[in-house]
Amino acid sequence: MKRLVRGVFSTFGLDVRLQSRLWEAHLEEKRLATICPWRKLLRYNPATILDIGANDGHSVRVFRELMPDVTIHSFEPLEDCFLLVEAELKKRPPGRAHHFALGDREETTVIHRSDYTPSSSLLPMDALHREEFPKSASSREEQIQVKRLDDVAALLDLRGPVVAKIDVQGFEDRVIRGGEQTLASAAAVVVELSSYPLYEGQPTFADVHQQLEALGFVFRGTIDQMLSPKDGRILQFDGLFENMKPANQSELPEQYGDRTREAAV
Repeated sequence: MKRLVRGVFSTFGLDVRLQSRLWEAHLEEKRLATICPWRKLLRYNPATILDIGANDGHSVRVFRELMPDVTIHSFEPLEDCFLLVEAELKKRPPGRAHHFALGDREETTVIHRSDYTPSSSLLPMDALHREEFPKSASSREEQIQVKRLDDVAALLDLRGPVVAKIDVQGFEDRVIRGGEQTLASAAAVVVELSSYPLYEGQPTFADVHQQLEALGFVFRGTIDQMLSPKDGRILQFDGLFENMKPANQSELPEQYGDRTREAAV
């Protein structure tokens, strides 16, 4: 009887260990699936990343995994999300979190804060978004600050090459308009874009492509994409735009290098 009991527990222990290893392998597979697409940015050898729309710090974790020494400037208007990003960057420097959104004008306004915070936007949510992702449909207004990237960059020490990631739920064209000078000096820009209208008044891919083309960028393809949970169509994708100027600039224009003004931001 004792042998039987020992055999049962031995088998049970083996099963638990096997399940644990399978779970660890599953988590590692998910981690690699999240991180690997962003390896495309390594060819630009960035010294600085502009993380525009940082949400809860997920992008910081991805960038830090791939680029341990890169300086990350994260911009996030939602207060609780900002605090998470700030804590992440303090834990894994160098970098700094900025508690405001970016757009084409400096103002105090309201953001439509979704219960699912990655879906929060300065634009009203379109019906398709609510249909595809019901958990994001409920929202409330939260007052936030908006600034222009070009005004902010002039107060920071942004070392090049710079790569910008823009994930702002339909506000892409405003961010670009407010940061044309800064973005024109970036080696690459990654923009989350929608294949179907998910927010009212958001720009199309053609709109953003035209804006960035005017700044000297060409579209190089996608880094990642989000599929419809209903029918599998591509709803959003992260578009990679490469600056046709040399991407190995060690410095941005001189006006972006004044450390004495950094505390003002």
